[in-house]
Amino acid sequence: MSIIKKERVGSLVGLIVVIVVLTVGCAGAVRPSLDRPNWIDSLYDANYNEKTYICAVGAGSTRENAINAAFSSLSQVFHTQVDSTLSFYGVSSASTLDLQETMYSDSESMIDQSRLSSKTERLVGGEVVNTWIAKDGTVWVRVAVNRKKTAEVYNNDMATLEKEINRIRFHSAQGPTPLTRFFRLLGALQPAMAHQELSEQVGILTGKSRSSLLQNIEHELDTLASTITIALESKVVVPEAERAVTTSQVLSAFSALFTDFGFNVVTTNTAKYPLVTIEYSVAEIEQTGGRYVHVRYALSVQVKEGGTVLATYQKNQRETALTPLDARQRALRLALNDAIQGLSLALAGQ
Repeated sequence: MSIIKKERVGSLVGLIVVIVVLTVGCAGAVRPSLDRPNWIDSLYDANYNEKTYICAVGAGSTRENAINAAFSSLSQVFHTQVDSTLSFYGVSSASTLDLQETMYSDSESMIDQSRLSSKTERLVGGEVVNTWIAKDGTVWVRVAVNRKKTAEVYNNDMATLEKEINRIRFHSAQGPTPLTRFFRLLGALQPAMAHQELSEQVGILTGKSRSSLLQNIEHELDTLASTITIALESKVVVPEAERAVTTSQVLSAFSALFTDFGFNVVTTNTAKYPLVTIEYSVAEIEQTGGRYVHVRYALSVQVKEGGTVLATYQKNQRETALTPLDARQRALRLALNDAIQGLSLALAGQ
């Protein structure tokens, strides 16, 4: 099973879009009119056709709000989260008509710069190409992004990511053991996911698909994991009456985790296998009074091969319940859930 499919948290993380100001001339200004512009409803026209541009329309109580709404709508095409800010350049050629309705002659006389942000940093050339204010004061704007220019920027970024992925692959191939190669190759997952996101955006912009480096990395990791047998070893410090059950739960949880990621798992170690050591302890915290019982747990995990530690995880936290047994049981559930989630994300390159 694909590593990313198992633990890809959320869908594609989203793509930052930094709007680059495109300077344009002032020629060809549109004559002010009371009529509702066609671009509000039709979106595309001869000047901004769908083959060349991606357009969006937004409306708001102010021009800034309208631009934010338009870029937010546009960003949905790219699955982005938007944090838009606005600055103005040049002088508006707006006119106030008899009915106190303001009509901007065209966006060519007012250049706007907006910024959309999320988790990655990519560039998109965009501009506000039309602005119109209705009698009720509602401001309408149309924004446009040039498909070809944007795709070129994304393709350049993808080429940079491909170089980084190839570097990590080469470093992984030099690893002395399959497990070392596996953990080195995990470093390629993040750039491969970024490459996949850009590839999907290029597909939206151009209608042409690109091969997925992410699938190749996933396949390489799955293949490596299938050749690796690891041994689990646990040490638990809990009351004697609970030790056997606690040990069984700890081993079962981590065995399921590593099996799910394609490893072969044994619980009886021999020197030839890499070792996953799990240490868990829980102790009651002395109380000065009150009806609740407080305990503190500590969980640590190490993945070792020979004398080399390849991965570690540790956490300690307090848990509370009405009885000591309930508090210890709650602590164990919380510790295992957090550890499995944390290691799953690590193994999935998150």
